[in-house]
Amino acid sequence: MLKEALLLGLSTGTYCAMFCAPVLLPFLFSEELNSGKKNFKYIILFLAGRLVGYIAIGGILGALGAYALGYIDPVFERKVSGAAFLVIGIIMLAAGIKFQNAGGRMCAAVSRMYKPAGAALVLGLLTGLNLCPPFFAAASRVFISDGGALQGVLYFVFFFIGTSVYFLPLFGVHLIKKNMQYVRMVSRLAMILLGVYFALVLGIGRLV
Repeated sequence: MLKEALLLGLSTGTYCAMFCAPVLLPFLFSEELNSGKKNFKYIILFLAGRLVGYIAIGGILGALGAYALGYIDPVFERKVSGAAFLVIGIIMLAAGIKFQNAGGRMCAAVSRMYKPAGAALVLGLLTGLNLCPPFFAAASRVFISDGGALQGVLYFVFFFIGTSVYFLPLFGVHLIKKNMQYVRMVSRLAMILLGVYFALVLGIGRLV
């Protein structure tokens, strides 16, 4: 069963990477990644957040054995996703505003509250809880198994390992030096625009 979880992650990991890209890439490029150490730290925290979400869901589903794709209330699904997207949008907005007009009172207040390491961890957790097709596939498999909470946790850990393979190229983001100042400027603007989109359209739009 664990081999199956790994293969499921490997086969669906491109979807996970594509979903996370609009969140993770602008975040990484907007930060001052002068060294591989800082880049490594942020990616590891992001992946750690995803892992925590996977472990929590895997344990709950394995213990309760009452969750499957066909049993999820569509309204509940929209509310959970909407809440996650709303928080993602707020974090991205905070990250983008932090770098704009640094001398402004609002930006100064945001800068005091916003911590890149914490943002990376929370963004990873929230994207890891996204109710996407690969997530449903793993959840449904845990649901029909009788291994209990531990089996559910292990299944999602191996699923996480499989999907994380597609994030490996991001560990080289800091090596991109050419025109980095322009890339960083565009990324920070993208953080603001995407933050508005995530918060209003994907977040509040699903909650109301």
